[in-house]
Parts: sequence; C-alpha cells; structure tokens
Amino acid sequence: MDITVPDTLNGAVLLSIIDFFLSFFVISFIGFVLAAFPLLNRAGPNLTAKIQQQPPPEDPREEVDMTANDHVAAISAAVAAILGAHRIVRIDHARQGPAWLAEGRALHHGSHSHPGSHPAPPLQRPPA
Repeated sequence: MDITVPDTLNGAVLLSIIDFFLSFFVISFIGFVLAAFPLLNRAGPNLTAKIQQQPPPEDPREEVDMTANDHVAAISAAVAAILGAHRIVRIDHARQGPAWLAEGRALHHGSHSHPGSHPAPPLQRPPA
C-alpha cells in the first residue's frame, strides 16, 4: 500500500494540518519533561543521602609494590620486545650541556622571524 501526499495545494494543506497537530504532541511532551524537573529536585537530596550512607565498594585488586628495580625490568622488557636481543647497560639522566641550550635558543628565536625581515645569504658553490 503506497500512501503518498500529492504535490498539489490539497497535499500542502494536508501536511500543514498534520504538522499543526504533531506540534501539539511535541510541545506537550516538552511540558511533561519540564514539569518533572521540580519532582526530581525534591527527590534528589533523598537519593544523595542514601548514596552517601552506603559504604564504598571494596577494591578486589591487590597492592603492587613498584620499586625502581621493577621499573628497570619493565623498561628492559619493553625494549627487548621492540628491538630484539639487546642489552641495557645503564639508565642515566640525560645530560644537557650548553649545546642543547644554544640550539633551543636558536630554534626559539628563529620561530619569531618573518620571511622578509632577514634575507638569506646567497648560496655559494664550492670550487670545482
């Protein structure tokens, strides 16, 4: 059964009437939802009090003691899994000398320059 609305003036009037009555249903539903908010506000403190009186659930997981040796073993296992058969000789803090500082400053100051403000020196070919 094929029910279609004709593309005529009568079809347009029929769609307008259907939309008119459907808008009442939608507006009524929105009104019911808005009317329920005060009821939820009155029930909220009671529900909150009941939830706060319940004891917190117990954590079934056991405590894990992660010392520095455990971290080294985990890092070693991850490196071995990715790189293959290698050996970590030492894990040490990274040394940051003056070269790192100078390179960082050059990159930072270079990010502020505009393309036309500092003309690039001409390229020179090495002697043949």
